Amino acid sequence: MYYRSQHRPFHNALFQHAYEKNNNIAIPVNIYETEKAFEIELMVPGRNKTNFTIQSENGLLTVEYNQPTAQKETNNKILQKQFAAQSFKKVFSLPENIQTDNIEAAYTDGVLKISLPLKAVKTPVAKNIAVA
Repeated sequence: MYYRSQHRPFHNALFQHAYEKNNNIAIPVNIYETEKAFEIELMVPGRNKTNFTIQSENGLLTVEYNQPTAQKETNNKILQKQFAAQSFKKVFSLPENIQTDNIEAAYTDGVLKISLPLKAVKTPVAKNIAVA
């Protein structure tokens, strides 16, 4: 059995974005709750997984992407440019029932998936007390 808060995390400010760096781009996020974990998905296509940094500290989960600034040499004149992979930073507040030592992440098909396992709860055991 795993610990679940009485309230949904989306209604009591858990998992709310503490802040975002780079407001020029919006990174879509899905958050799911399973029996044993919360799952966060970020839609970030066209990135290199080695440029992601994910850190859990002081009740915050920080997801950062640093886009290298290498310029491509080309003789072509850009007429229109509507997309480019950009650096970003998203910070989420975490509930207290997360096993921060066991957080896992994977980047597949343009989606960064972060698994936040829930802490196991010890079920109280009834104990008979003898009267002396």
